[in-house]
Amino acid sequence: IQANLAGAADAIMLDIDGYVSETNATNIFMVDDEGVLLTPAADHCLPGITRGTVLELAKELGIPCEVRRISLAEFHAAEEVFTTGTMGELTPVTLID
Repeated sequence: IQANLAGAADAIMLDIDGYVSETNATNIFMVDDEGVLLTPAADHCLPGITRGTVLELAKELGIPCEVRRISLAEFHAAEEVFTTGTMGELTPVTLID
């Protein structure tokens, strides 16, 4: 509701403990300041086919990645954030408010 009222294209959804789980329509990834690709564990989001493909490609390319609980503060401090989904494929996130 808050995202709709703010005119946002998408909204970051939190799990019951306040950690990022996904957006309302896609899976979400971030790259931290050490170049590690992170995505929330699939226990609070849909596993996603495109999400799985990104994780598989990262592994094949030797890109360090972690699947774990991630705080909203970590997403605010991220070097890069993007979403994945069947319809949107890979989409950059340009603003987290």
